Amino acid sequence: MSAPHEAGGAHAAPAPLRVSRSDARRALLRHQLARAPLNDVAVRLGSVQVDPLAPMGRNHDLVLQARVDGYRIDDWQGPAYRDRTWLDAWDKQACLTLAVDWPARALYHRHHAERWRPLLERHPDAVAGVLARIGHDGPASALGFDDAPRPELRGSWYGPRLVKHLLRALWDTGRLVTRDRERGRHVYDLPERVLPPAVWSAPPLDDADAVRRLVRRRVQAAGLLRQRAPAALWSLPVDAATRAGAIDALLAEGALRAWEVEGDAYLAPPGLSPAGRLATSAAGPARVLGPLDNLMWDRRALADLFGFDYVWEVYKPAPRRRWGYYVVPLIVGERFVARFDGRRLAGVTPRLRVDGWWWEAPAPGGRSPRSRASRSRAPRSREARERDALVAGLARFLRYLDVAAVELPTGLDRAARAVWRAAAAEASA
Repeated sequence: MSAPHEAGGAHAAPAPLRVSRSDARRALLRHQLARAPLNDVAVRLGSVQVDPLAPMGRNHDLVLQARVDGYRIDDWQGPAYRDRTWLDAWDKQACLTLAVDWPARALYHRHHAERWRPLLERHPDAVAGVLARIGHDGPASALGFDDAPRPELRGSWYGPRLVKHLLRALWDTGRLVTRDRERGRHVYDLPERVLPPAVWSAPPLDDADAVRRLVRRRVQAAGLLRQRAPAALWSLPVDAATRAGAIDALLAEGALRAWEVEGDAYLAPPGLSPAGRLATSAAGPARVLGPLDNLMWDRRALADLFGFDYVWEVYKPAPRRRWGYYVVPLIVGERFVARFDGRRLAGVTPRLRVDGWWWEAPAPGGRSPRSRASRSRAPRSREARERDALVAGLARFLRYLDVAAVELPTGLDRAARAVWRAAAAEASA
């Protein structure tokens, strides 16, 4: 990537492209939800947020099943641990990120080194022992070490064993990477033994180039990203002024485009075009989206572009939840049509238990207002094609979960019950 233009010789960035809300919505959906093979989706998104909770597969599973035909739970491990397209790393929180971006991640490694410095400096012999053990004996998870619990670590996020803290610190600082997973646990190894040779041997990036690379990837992952998106969404180890300078340089280079969507300033990848209708691959059957889906990252943009308010309430006490524990939305074409709370239950006959269902009220022009949805009453009008899309999309979702049976809650309205029953019949056909 080229260096930023120097003051006085810089080219002015093109004027923002003025885009209607409907055109921006369609462009974003084309970028986000077009169906493609798994590795292609990995490269297109660049980064997918990882979360350990798995009532219906983990968040990264949910992201991928919405975009990849025939996807099944844990198929993400192919691009991560076989093809090495992806790498577990800190990005927007813990994410699957593109392995080719490893040279830019030194920014994160140095940032986390400051956080972990007290621990690492207190236990130099234990650090050396962990690295020597993995270097000599090969990959290991935390279970591969003999390490008694320590009273001073009880109640901490990483548990009472020092080795878990050290492994995480070495992972955060780039001295270890994830080679594989065992029942969700990281299996750690040295980066030179895991990263593709071309990546490991790539020349280092200077800080300015690294920041620009990370900014560009964040916009790519989001598809459209508000310039004033909160710092937590950017989640970069630099201050706001440095980030703004990187954005200005990328706009001047043409590596990003500025869009003005009815008064709001957005950043877009250079290849994103507002022209054209919503692609069939993005419109077809309903999609079930994960709670941390890339399309859902910026809740303010979600509300502005789609009229859809969403709050993930999994960490709220039950009495304070408006919806439920692990509520996921359903989108048909350009409209969020419903949301539901569910859990896959294992057993002799695996099934999906639906704990709640809420319709989104329709509005003139196809845009949903930010209104209260009803558990017990369907919208007064819904076209047959929307119902067909729901049935087809939920049938795909049940096949992804590898279940054919659905357990529905009492009091569910007739329309929702009919959709689920038809989806279950289609999934088992």
